[in-house]
Amino acid sequence: MEATYEAVSKHGYDSLTIQDIADEFEKSRTLLYYHYDGRDDLLVDFLEYVLYDFLEDLPETKDSARAELETLVETLLPETLDEDVYRIQLAMFELRVNGPHDRDAREQYLHVDKELKELLERIFTRGLETGEFANIDPTVEADLFLSLLTGTRTRRLTVYDPDESIQELRDAIATQIERIAANAN
Repeated sequence: MEATYEAVSKHGYDSLTIQDIADEFEKSRTLLYYHYDGRDDLLVDFLEYVLYDFLEDLPETKDSARAELETLVETLLPETLDEDVYRIQLAMFELRVNGPHDRDAREQYLHVDKELKELLERIFTRGLETGEFANIDPTVEADLFLSLLTGTRTRRLTVYDPDESIQELRDAIATQIERIAANAN
C-alpha cells in the first residue's frame, strides 16, 4: 500500500500502471499480480487503506460541539494543499466518481460517508444537549454538512489549484455553523 501511495503521488490515477507501483515496491511485480488481478483491483484495496487512515485521523474531541465541528472542517478542508496530498485526494476523487461502475469502490465510500455522518450526528446531538445549537434536527444537519464537506472537497479538486486558498469556501461553511449556533442564542 505504501508503494501504491508513492506511485499515485507521482503519477496520479489516470496514468498509473502496475509497473509504476512495482517500481516503488521492494518486491517483484509478479507478487503484485499474484495478489491482484490488475490495477483497479489493487486500487480498491488501496482505497480501503487510505480511507481507513482517513477515518482514524478524524478529530473527535471533548471540546465544545461547535469547536469540534470547526476542527473537523479544518481537518477535511485545509486552506491549501501540498502537491502530494492533492494528487492523492484527486486519485481518491477519481475512484469515487468510478463508484457507480465499481461496486467495491462504492462500498468503501458508503462506509466513509456513514462514519462521517455518524460523527456529525454525534456533534450536533451534543450541541443540542449543551445548548450550543438549537432548533436543528441532528440527522438533517449531518446530511447537510456531509454534502457541504463532500461538495467543497470536490470543488477544490476540480476548480482550484492545490496551493490556491479555498478560504471563501470555508467561510461559506462557517456561515452555516454560525446559523445553527445563532439559533441557540
